[in-house]
Amino acid sequence: LLKEVDFPIPPKELIRLAKRFLATDAPEATLKGESMLAENFKFVGPVIGPLGKDQFFGQRDSVDFFQSFPDATAQFHHFRVDPFEPNRVWWTVRGTGQHTGEAVPGSDAELLFGPPTGLRFMNPPQACSATFNSRGQVEQFTIGYVTDRYAGNTGGLGGFFGVLYAIGKRFPFEEGSPWKPSPGYWLYVQLGRLFGSLRVALAKDETERERLRNGMIAMPASSAEI
Repeated sequence: LLKEVDFPIPPKELIRLAKRFLATDAPEATLKGESMLAENFKFVGPVIGPLGKDQFFGQRDSVDFFQSFPDATAQFHHFRVDPFEPNRVWWTVRGTGQHTGEAVPGSDAELLFGPPTGLRFMNPPQACSATFNSRGQVEQFTIGYVTDRYAGNTGGLGGFFGVLYAIGKRFPFEEGSPWKPSPGYWLYVQLGRLFGSLRVALAKDETERERLRNGMIAMPASSAEI
């Protein structure tokens, strides 16, 4: 598929640029250098953004994450170029770290994380991407899209909310809490099961009844129950 598209930067070079971007501009950046962000840059997560360049840097630099989690590692892996968007690189991140560090007094990190708990976060796998222009600059950065809410100890949450959940922080709003069926979805499932039970009752034989029972919709578990 990649051979059928036309983008001036080849896949191997694009992946190299994505790794450089993570080292110089991303929240986990460890190197100083010229920014790779385009003027029309956007940062987007499941419940954040889009943020422009200045907003992104402002939020990135407002919390010294590694001060509170000195051994944290993002565990980047599985870099690949999107065959349908040849200027976009995808990768997977998991990440783990132990809350052993003291945040700077009065800082945003102290407000968020509090005193060290000694607890370790283990994130679920999350899909991330960087979209480039023809000059090798990043136009869009996406993070935090959880691909398996069963993994890790964050209640199926990604990003900061997942880390905070793992160290005992709880929020009273849906976006910062483990997923659970909404009242509307609960009603949908119950009506589906009622309809399914009627079909089972009207089935012509036991084989048909068993097939219908197995095919009935079931209420999924909340992420906190997994």
